Amino acid sequence: MKKNWINLLLFSLISVCCVAQTGGYKFYCRLDSVETSGFYNIEIGPEINARLKTDYSDLRIVNTAGKWVPHILHTPVQEQSNEVLIMDSKFSMEENTAAKTVLITESRQSISSNIGLVITNTAAERFCTISGTNDKQNWFVINDSILINPVPAKDATENIFRIDFPLNNYRFHKIVIRNNGKDPFNIKSVVEYITSASITNPLNKLNNNPATSIQQQDSGKISYIKITQALPYHFDHISLQLSGVKYYNRKVDVYVPINDLHAYTTPGQLLQTFTISNNSTLQYKMPLTNALVFYLLISNEDNLPIMVNEVKTACSNHYLTAYLDAKTPFKLIMDNEAAVMPDYDLSVLDNNIPDSIAVLQYGSITAAEETNEISAPLKNNNWMLWSAIAAALLILLFFTYKMLKEVDKKKRT
Repeated sequence: MKKNWINLLLFSLISVCCVAQTGGYKFYCRLDSVETSGFYNIEIGPEINARLKTDYSDLRIVNTAGKWVPHILHTPVQEQSNEVLIMDSKFSMEENTAAKTVLITESRQSISSNIGLVITNTAAERFCTISGTNDKQNWFVINDSILINPVPAKDATENIFRIDFPLNNYRFHKIVIRNNGKDPFNIKSVVEYITSASITNPLNKLNNNPATSIQQQDSGKISYIKITQALPYHFDHISLQLSGVKYYNRKVDVYVPINDLHAYTTPGQLLQTFTISNNSTLQYKMPLTNALVFYLLISNEDNLPIMVNEVKTACSNHYLTAYLDAKTPFKLIMDNEAAVMPDYDLSVLDNNIPDSIAVLQYGSITAAEETNEISAPLKNNNWMLWSAIAAALLILLFFTYKMLKEVDKKKRT
C-alpha cells in the first residue's frame, strides 16, 4: 500500500514537471527521424523565427515526454573565432584627391577574404570598388559597389573599417574610393585578418523572407514608404529596387513602430540611417528586428521622388546544435512571451562538439491549440494542473505526518 502511494506521488510530480516545460508555447513542428545518435544542426528558417522573440529565448527542443533537450544557439556571422590581426600590410597610395582615392595592397596570405582600412575618425560615407590581380597589369573586378561607412572609435582617434569579399588567391588588390569632389578619407594604414571560421562556415548565410507589400506617399521633400511583412519575420538586412530617377544620392531613415498608433508622419522609433545612391548595391545591414511593419523616409530635398518598387528583408542565419538519441521523436516548440534563455551544460561543452554535423530538417508549423499532444493539459484545463499540485502537496504532508509519528514512537520506546 505504501509503495502504491509513493508511485502515485512520483507520477503526480512528473506530470506537473512535464506540463511546466511545454506550457505556454503556442506553436510546434516535428523534426525528421534521427537514425543515428549524435549531434545535429537545426537551421531556424523564416517560418520559425516569425514565431520567436529576437533573442530566440522562446525556442525549445522537446522529446516525447515533453522534456527539454539541451541545445546551443549559433549565429555564424557573429562567431569569428581565432581571428588574428596582421598589422602593417604592404600598400601604396596611388592617388588621394577629391576625385578619388586609389590604394594598391599586397596580401600576406595565399587566400584572401578581407582588407581593413585604418581611418582617422570620420562620420562620412563613400562607395568603392575592389579588384584583384597577380601581376599588377591585368585587373579583375571582385566587387564594384561597396559602402565604406566607418564608425568612429569612442576611445581612440582611429578606427578600422573591414571590407569583406569572396575568397580569392589574388596577390594584389586595388581599392578605388569615389570621393565625388569631396575631401578624401585620412587612411593611415592597411591591415588584414586571418580568415575566420565564420567566413567559411556553410551555415553563414542570409535567409530571405517572403515578399513584402509596399505603400508609398510622396509629400514635399520626403517620400514615405510603408513596408508590411506577411508575418513578423526577423531581419537584419534589407535590399531595395528603385526607379524613376537615373542619378541620385539621398539619405534614408528606417523607423519601426513602438505601438499600434503609427502612420507616415509618426512612424515610430529610428532604427537605422543609410544612403542610397545610383552606384550602390542598395543592400543594407541593420540591427536585428522582427517588425511586422516598418517605414522608410527618403529625403528628396529639391529632387524628384524615387519610386520604391521592391523591398526585400533577410536575416543572418541562426541554428541550434543538440545531441539527439536515435529512434526518438523530437519537436521544436516556440512562441512563449514568458520564456527566458535556458541555461544548459551543453554550452560549456561546446568545444567537444564535432565540426562536421548533419542538418536535421523539420516539418510544417502547427498551432499548439489545434492538437492535444502539447497543449491538452493546459487548454481550458487549469483545474487539472492545480488539482495535481494540490494532490502532490497532500501526499507530501501525509508522508511527513506518518514519518513524524514513527519518529515519535521510537523516541518513546
